[in-house]
Amino acid sequence: MIVSRRSLSLSLLAFVAAAIGCSSAVDLPPSVTVLVTNSTCNPGPCTSVRVLAFPDDQHQPHTPGGLWSLDLGILSAASACFTIPAGAEFNVTGPNGTTTYVWSTANGLALGSLSPSQPVLAATPSTGKFVPASAAGWSVALPGSATPTPSTACTS
Repeated sequence: MIVSRRSLSLSLLAFVAAAIGCSSAVDLPPSVTVLVTNSTCNPGPCTSVRVLAFPDDQHQPHTPGGLWSLDLGILSAASACFTIPAGAEFNVTGPNGTTTYVWSTANGLALGSLSPSQPVLAATPSTGKFVPASAAGWSVALPGSATPTPSTACTS
C-alpha cells in the first residue's frame, strides 16, 4: 500500500480535528509527589531500593503473576522525590477476552520496595494504604511499614 504525503497529511488533520472536538467524560486527578527517605542510609552507606506503588484491592487482578505495581523508580541517595502518575491501566488477557483494571490517584494505594536486582513479581506492599489525591504530597521511609503521611509537594 502506498500512502502519499498529501493523503497522510489529510488523515492526520482529520484525526487532530476529531481529537480537538472530543472531550473526556473522565477527568483524572492530578499526579502527586511522594518524598521517600531511604531507611538503609542510617547508619549508612545507602543501599539502592526500587520504589513501587500498588493499587488497592479493588484495582488488583487475581493473577498468578503477582501483584500489579507502578514502578516509581530507584532510590539510591538518602532521599528523593517520586511522582505518582495521575492514573494507570493494567490489562489481563485471557480466553474470554481482555479485562482492563483502571486506577487513579483518587483511589487507594500502598508503597513497597525491593532491591533493584530482585524480580518485580516478588514485590509486595509494605506501607499502609493512602489516597494520593487527598494531599498535595506525601512522605514515607522505605524500606519500612509506616503509612505515608501528608506533606507539601516535593520537587527534588
